[in-house]
Amino acid sequence: MSMIKCLNCGSSDIIKKGKRKTKFGFRQFYYCKNCKKGFIDSKLLHKTYGPKVIVSAVSYYNLGNTLERSAKLTNRRFKVKISKSSVSQWLKEFRDICTYYKARPRVLKNYGKEILVSKTFKHNDLAYNFKYHKPKLEILCSDNGLLSLIKYIKDFKRGCPEFFDDIENRCSQTKIEVSTKKESRYNNACRLADLALKSCRSNSERHTAVENFMLINDSATIACEVPVWLWEKNLDMGISGHIDVLQVRSNK
Repeated sequence: MSMIKCLNCGSSDIIKKGKRKTKFGFRQFYYCKNCKKGFIDSKLLHKTYGPKVIVSAVSYYNLGNTLERSAKLTNRRFKVKISKSSVSQWLKEFRDICTYYKARPRVLKNYGKEILVSKTFKHNDLAYNFKYHKPKLEILCSDNGLLSLIKYIKDFKRGCPEFFDDIENRCSQTKIEVSTKKESRYNNACRLADLALKSCRSNSERHTAVENFMLINDSATIACEVPVWLWEKNLDMGISGHIDVLQVRSNK
């Protein structure tokens, strides 16, 4: 519940109190123990539908569906009744964030709806949902002279190399002391992630939601959960890890 705050008093001391049926479908109802008031959560202000509905509709469209088909898929999934004009309006509203619309016509012409390729890997008893966006991978890497990266990513369709599971050292568990300079900026990637996070009801959804939304809707993300490793022959040891979000920007 830590992600949800009372819309009346801002308190985090709230509980779920069932769902309420509205003309827009079933919505989660919350009760605040602090101010003793109930509310239906909506993380996007002045929106009739919740952020999960909006994010899903935009994603369906950018996966190659028509406006009408995107509305039907969203209605079926969330038991709502949005129209294709609603989907069109959301696409216009978020086009500065969801910049994939620039490449969509070219992708539909050359690839159709064969867009995402996925495979689940298990490494050290953990599951990794590797995915890549075939059109963006080929277009961005070809335009920027990164042909070897195309082969590297596509080779994972057959799975990880056999030795990958034998590498015991993981980047996430290795402590290395390095000197770094912290810099912060709020760019388009941050805005895209923020929109995806608004569609999440729990912390467990956040990681996958951001990865999938960026992979489908931005103009730079080519793959998610990409396995990487380094092997030192002289020491006969290596280290492995995964790149959560792999992008191609400014020729790199």
